[in-house]
Order: sequence, then structure tokens, then C-alpha cells
Amino acid sequence: MTFAASLVVLPPTGSSFSRTLLACAMALAATGAQAAPYELVYTGTFNTTESLNLASAGSRTFFSASTPFTIRALFDDSTPNLLPPAFPFLGFHAYVPSLATIQIGGVTYNIETAATNATAGVTVSIFDRTQIFNPGRYGIGLIANVLADGAGIVGDFSAASPEFTVNALTPTTFTDYFGVGHGSGPCVSGNPPACPHLDTPWVLRDNSNAAWNLTLGNYEEDYPALHPGSNATSVGPLNTAVIAAVPEPETVTLMLAGLAGLGAVVRAKRRKA
Repeated sequence: MTFAASLVVLPPTGSSFSRTLLACAMALAATGAQAAPYELVYTGTFNTTESLNLASAGSRTFFSASTPFTIRALFDDSTPNLLPPAFPFLGFHAYVPSLATIQIGGVTYNIETAATNATAGVTVSIFDRTQIFNPGRYGIGLIANVLADGAGIVGDFSAASPEFTVNALTPTTFTDYFGVGHGSGPCVSGNPPACPHLDTPWVLRDNSNAAWNLTLGNYEEDYPALHPGSNATSVGPLNTAVIAAVPEPETVTLMLAGLAGLGAVVRAKRRKA
């Protein structure tokens, strides 16, 4: 659902009016590319402590090998941040996505969000370099029941291009991947990461609307090697993350109207030729 502007080439006989229309349409596309809402695209891998099964199943079906996934989540930073603007949440925002999906093994599922599921629905969770959890690095991912540090996946990156703060979000590519944390749910007692966790699966829906439980593990992985002082016990594969801009519906409508007008002008010019 990311946006890509198409290149339209005018014929040599195109009028100055048609060229103006094209310029307006492309300007609208550029404007839309800088506006909220955003799309988070995150890729990572599940390990064999994690499982995916129909919610109606009597037992968990664990992944038999490392299993890649791709998350896509649409969100708008003009919607409320679910976290209070106070310690320890400074530099950390969480937004309810309007749509979240995950692709696993060639199948795409919708993920229930915090809008409809308060305890297991996900939020887009963004950490800038000023946060206290991993200061100096960025974090990005999905977390359910965010105030209770519920089930989630958060990647840790040393850089982003361009750099940003959560109070001035911008489309960006996260770089210098450092590692990732997976959590199955809130702590039963004590504080993370050394605490027993509840298993609170993310609820997925397939194209028939059947419910599936995605139960995450509790672990941290480093990349490309174990880092001094880290809580991780293993080295995992590369994760990637991008926050891309998505045009507002009004921008798309105006752009398409401009392109339609351009097409009409070009056709009229050809009929006269």
C-alpha cells in the first residue's frame, strides 16, 4: 500500500496546458509523499519457540524452522499517542494502526489492533534516540497492550536516514540493525526482561475471517554478533524497517483527476492532428 508516482511522458505535440496539468499532478504526488499517514514495513524472522495455529485448536503449532515474516501497518501520527508524555515514556510513541497485516509463508493475515482488542491488539510503537530503554538507538515495531509492555516485536537500530524524533516524525529508513526483542505478553511479576511472561497471542484473521493465534517467544537476538552488556543470548538474522509516506485520499483523488484531464487533452490533440 505504499505510494509510487508513475512517470507519464507527453507526446512531442503536447500543449503547454497539458504539460501544466502533468506538472500539477506530479507536484500533488510529491506533496502526498510528505504527508501523514505512514506505512511501517518491517521484516524479521520467527524462531521455533513461537507458534501459529487456529484459535480453535487445542494446542500450539510451533514453527519447525526459522520463518520469515513481513509486517505492514498503516498509521497516522495526528491520531492520539497512547502513551503519556512523561517519564519513562519520553521519546516513545504508540499509535493505533488503521490496518495491520503480516505475511507468513506466503499467506497474508490481518492483525487485530488496539482499536478492537484492548489486551491483544497491536500498536505501532516508535522509539527515538532520547528514550531510556536503549538510549542512543532507535526502536520500531508492534506492541500489544503497550502500557503493560504486552506481546510484541521491536527492532533495535543504531541509525535512521533521515534522523527523526517521535515529536517530528518523517519518512525514514532504519539502518545499522543492532538486534530485536520478542515478547509473549506482560510480565506476571517483576520487570522485563528477567520476568515470567503471560502468553497473550496476537489475533490474526485470514481471508475467510477465521481467527489464528500468533504466540511470540520471549528472547532477544543481537546482530551481527553478540554485543557487550546485551541481554541477548544468540545472534539472529537481519531485520529491516522503513516508515514510508502514504498520500491522503484527497491527494490521490486530485492527482487522478489531474491525470485524467491530461489524458483528455492529449486525446483531443491527437484527434486534431
